Parts: sequence; structure tokens; C-alpha cells
Amino acid sequence: MSVKFHFFGKDCIVDRAIADRKDLKRALREKGFEFDAIQFVNQVHSDNVITIDAHSKIYGDQNLPEADAIVTTLKKVVIGVFTADCAPIFLYDEEKKIVAIIHAGWKGAKNGVIKSTIAEMKKLGAKNIMAVIGPMIQQKSYEVSQEFFDDFASEDEGNKIFFIDGNKADKHMFDLPSYVEKKLREEGILEIKNSGIDTYENEKEFFSYRRSTHLGESDCGRNISVIALGK
Repeated sequence: MSVKFHFFGKDCIVDRAIADRKDLKRALREKGFEFDAIQFVNQVHSDNVITIDAHSKIYGDQNLPEADAIVTTLKKVVIGVFTADCAPIFLYDEEKKIVAIIHAGWKGAKNGVIKSTIAEMKKLGAKNIMAVIGPMIQQKSYEVSQEFFDDFASEDEGNKIFFIDGNKADKHMFDLPSYVEKKLREEGILEIKNSGIDTYENEKEFFSYRRSTHLGESDCGRNISVIALGK
């Protein structure tokens, strides 16, 4: 397989400013990645996508562009996102040698980041796109308000299937992984693998924003997801 991807949790620590990448580079090499560049973005829960289809479009480590997805056709360029309960999504067309990575929280998924990313891949010639959804918060750990529920129901009555009643009045449990899958299928992505790993519950291996908030911790840390085209 010419596409290589991996989800890092607590086995790879990078500071929030991504200033020191030594541990990340070590972890990538240990997983067999060959790379000339590592590209992240300034994630803002948007539908913005950065496309890197020429070496002139590779940017530096500072002043990162505001976006929540990256698409590339370049070999040995690792693209990555940070998550701490949101969905990290890998997209790839191995035949056309096009890969993408998405940071999709509820806001980004609802506002179209999945659709925007797939559209960018198709512009580059992608046809047979496959998806992998990594560790993220699962429904049993994701309690939301009545207002949150009403907002999703107003978008589409069918969205009610992604909620079950919570343990308190006017509280609901939201199935973000299934909602993300719905958005992928709406764009014609039929082959989807979902890890089903709950970042909230799996404290030993993964960071979780919600868990850290409940524990009163000052900083939750970030999980790193990366994908790249090989030689």
C-alpha cells in the first residue's frame, strides 16, 4: 500500500505550538514513515481546506494557515491534524495517489468540512475514495444539551437518530461518529472504517478534552493523526 497513516495518542507528545517536533519525528520514523516535510494547519472548526499539489505550496512551521483539512498529491509529505475528542478522518484514493486528513468536530462536520475536502480531492482526480475514522469521543461519553439537540434537529429531522436520552432531564447523548459517517456517505464515500475507540474512556492511551475538563485539568493534551504517500 502506497498510503501510510497512523493515530498517535500519549505515545507522541508535541507542545501546543508545535514548536518542538523531535518526538513526532522520532515516532514517525519508528512507524516507518519517510518524509521531507510535515504539514499542520491552525485548526479553527471551519470548512477550510488547504491543498498541497506542488512543492511551492509547502509552507513553514509558523503562521500556519487557518483550516481544518489538508489534501496532498505529494510523496513524502506528512499531513496531520490534532484532536482531543473530535474526529480525525483519513481519506485516500490509492490509485490516483491523493490523500487527505480532516479535523471534524461537530461544528466542522455540520458546516461542511467533509464535503469541502472531498470536493478538493475530486478536483485533483480522485474517484475511488476510502475513509478511516480514528479514535474520538463515542456516544456513551458525549452528553449534550437540549439546545444542541434542537440545533441538529432543525438542520435535518433525520439527525434525531444520532441522539439518545441522557441521564438527566433535557440532556442527550450524541453519536458524533455516526454523524460523521453520514456526512461521508452523503458525498458518495461507501468504504468507511471506524476505529470505534473512545478517547474519553481510554485514558491510558489517548488525550480527551472532555475528560480533562471533568477532572479539572488545566490542559488536556492532543492526539496526533498523520497520513502520507510513500515513494
